[in-house]
Amino acid sequence: MTEDATLFSIAALHTALFLESVWLTASSIDVPLRGAAVQSSTLPGWSAGHTIDGSCSSGGLDSCSHTGQMDNPWWRLHLDGVYRVSVIEITNMYLTRKWLDGVEIHIGNSLVNNGNDNPRCAIIHDVPDGLTQTVHCWGMEGMYVNFYKPFNTTYLMLCEVKVYGGRNPFYQSNIAVPLRGAAVQSSTAKGWTAGRAIDGSCSSGTDSCTHTSEMDNPWWRLQLDGVYRVSVIEITNRITSRDRLDGVEIHIGNSLVNNGNDNPRCAIIHDVPDGLTQTVHCWGMEGMYVNFYKPFNTTVLTLCEVKVYGDFVATYIHTSVAVTDVCTVCMFYV
Repeated sequence: MTEDATLFSIAALHTALFLESVWLTASSIDVPLRGAAVQSSTLPGWSAGHTIDGSCSSGGLDSCSHTGQMDNPWWRLHLDGVYRVSVIEITNMYLTRKWLDGVEIHIGNSLVNNGNDNPRCAIIHDVPDGLTQTVHCWGMEGMYVNFYKPFNTTYLMLCEVKVYGGRNPFYQSNIAVPLRGAAVQSSTAKGWTAGRAIDGSCSSGTDSCTHTSEMDNPWWRLQLDGVYRVSVIEITNRITSRDRLDGVEIHIGNSLVNNGNDNPRCAIIHDVPDGLTQTVHCWGMEGMYVNFYKPFNTTVLTLCEVKVYGDFVATYIHTSVAVTDVCTVCMFYV
């Protein structure tokens, strides 16, 4: 390698590391004290704000929130802006640990159903009395963070909630990304290949749709050309067999565990009329894999067109530095 090429490689490496450090700094902002908390009801003295008072005490009245006994209780943190949430820490009370069991965490920008219909990050299970559990939300985006216990007549109690995340300092918007990816599916029937769902045609006829074989838990996956914050997905159904999309889950993330179907779930599709297009909001969930997955079924999966819209976050470059004679993988954020 020439001296100029070596210097260029070193400069590129330093630039990549600098940009990554800027991103990591922006992604580790402690944001809970910048928001306002409300809850579905309040027992006297156990206000919603106790949960973001900075105290990690699990002692009760002076440091925990507490709703009244009611159907589907909830607690909501309204942040001071839209953040990509990476980690949430939840401290349980030193008694009544069971009240957190089954509580769902939702993140997004909608106040429909008091914010409880936003995409779900996680379900809490068994936080020991007085201890703190850490939940990863992998960059889900929103200004509302909800704790919600559906299908129960009970109380909801939280002693401390800390939310970590950051704004993207290199924000771009409204970039259409579907044609920049490659599609695969769990199986292919009669030449109905996975790529037909991203061919740019909105036709819902048989010549432009995907089709798996009949099988357990069929799936279709789009691998984008980098990591994106996905805001909106448009799905066009076939002109016949509309029920094949009913119950299909959309997952977004960076893992290929279970073929990508274990990534966080954005939504479940319900009742897309024959030949029509449904729009799903994913509120900035981050990933390079977008999966359509129909679990707990022996069936086929068909898609006629999938369009994904979002913001570019990162890509990977390989920089060979002759001085150390190693290949360094850097992440560029733009």
